Amino acid sequence: MDRFHRIIIDGTAYEGAAVRRKATELHAASGGASWSVILETLLTDLSLHKGPLAVRTSGTTSPPKALSIPRRDLIASARLTAEAFKLHEGDRSLLCLPCEYIAGKMMVVRAFVIGLDLHIVDPRGAVLENLRTEDRFRFTAMVPLQLYRAIQEDKARVERQFDTVLLGGGPVSDALIEDLQGLRTRVYLGYGSTETITHVALRQLNGPERSTMFTALGDITFARDERGCLIVHTPHLTVKEHVTNDMVDLLDNRHFRWLGRHDNVILSGGKKIYPEQLEAKTSGLVPYPHFFAAFPDDKLGEGVMLVLEMSDPDEKVVQEVLDILKDVLDEHELPRRVMARRLFERTPNGKVIRAV
Repeated sequence: MDRFHRIIIDGTAYEGAAVRRKATELHAASGGASWSVILETLLTDLSLHKGPLAVRTSGTTSPPKALSIPRRDLIASARLTAEAFKLHEGDRSLLCLPCEYIAGKMMVVRAFVIGLDLHIVDPRGAVLENLRTEDRFRFTAMVPLQLYRAIQEDKARVERQFDTVLLGGGPVSDALIEDLQGLRTRVYLGYGSTETITHVALRQLNGPERSTMFTALGDITFARDERGCLIVHTPHLTVKEHVTNDMVDLLDNRHFRWLGRHDNVILSGGKKIYPEQLEAKTSGLVPYPHFFAAFPDDKLGEGVMLVLEMSDPDEKVVQEVLDILKDVLDEHELPRRVMARRLFERTPNGKVIRAV
């Protein structure tokens, strides 16, 4: 049976050529927005063609590259998600991510494979603004910033409208995790990449099963290489092994704690400092986009440097930021140097490129 022959959108099933007509209708309804062009192309590719799906990596950790994902791998990944979240045909799901990258594409693939009832909104701007208050969703995927804004806007509405939210696309700040506590909506952080076709492990961020570690899905297992980086074994995919640059605390072959990127680690005074962990503490507190990086230090080997995106590196502002950091960072984590950049370089999907 062709898993990409039929899709349900807003309660109506579309098959074959009707899928393409619906894609064209969605494109027209958006006023020809660029996100709907990509969606239309994706729906057409999946429903009309039989070959692998062409995707591009986001370019967050290395130059963007093109990949071709076999259809059997798309189906295997979608089934893994269905099993993990107990999703069934007809479950209402929300697509609020752009379909340019793998996370958005897989929401559409899951709708085809599982039979989810998909509702599609403009991925730009605030999620709640694009929904009716009576809408209810069993499952959706978001980036952390989308959920953070929704909670700040109306936390009670988030609880009413979303049963399960899967976060991806970057680390989650401690401030957001704190906001999630007591929320009835179950929120998970996924670990994965374009190469692993989205998440291969999950970490629940709230509720009784809240955890600091990631747990493997299905038959997936983990190992660690000589650098301390994670190796992912994916028996359900065509490529069985994926060597990453993610340093982890490997608890066993099914569980790990993520520490940070190998290429970002700061070796200062004999200690390993992971910039991503510092940013989880400071995100939401420092009122400027920022990241931490290393600089050569004669005494420590490397020192911690704070890089701020701001046009005016006023000494008073910098001091205010440092005062904030003193409340949340340990002494050895505090920056010994501060640099200001007018504008950070960013990837096409908005992630900061750590160029110093």
